[in-house]
Amino acid sequence: MNIKPLLLSAAFAFSAQMIPMSASAEILAIGPHAKVLKKANLPTHGQSMKQVKKRFGPAQRIKVSKGKVTKRNPKITRWDYSGFSVYFENSHVIHSVVKR
Repeated sequence: MNIKPLLLSAAFAFSAQMIPMSASAEILAIGPHAKVLKKANLPTHGQSMKQVKKRFGPAQRIKVSKGKVTKRNPKITRWDYSGFSVYFENSHVIHSVVKR
């Protein structure tokens, strides 16, 4: 009996379980005026500052990280809107966060 194919298939099955699965979700705001916010209503990962400003308008408040900007320590900027905040690394979206 050749054991190599058996070991190979076992290794493949194990590694397939280790691959993270992607998921999408809706964000539910709980409160007196509960509503479901879909990801389409927020800036998405990779969009530029220009694209966000064009779609959502100017931010109500802008906060820029302090300190020396290096390759390992990029500039992080937060744009605050009435219902959410957008975090940028250099000039591209890395996260959008809904305010509660």
